[in-house]
Amino acid sequence: MLEFSLVVYLTMEEPKYIGQFKNCAIANDYVQEYYSDAPYTICLHEDYINLPPTIIKKEIYHEQR
Repeated sequence: MLEFSLVVYLTMEEPKYIGQFKNCAIANDYVQEYYSDAPYTICLHEDYINLPPTIIKKEIYHEQR
């Protein structure tokens, strides 16, 4: 189950939803690989993050290094 949501801030005014991950360790590895220049990221369980209700969830199967 992919229950952890990742949001990346490329600028502090505009968050970007990335997708759903198995855990935050895998999400953080994904950030290091694809968004290493992002100043701020958030990874939380989907029950504790406030995403817009209209968002289409993306499942990302990323292997941890």
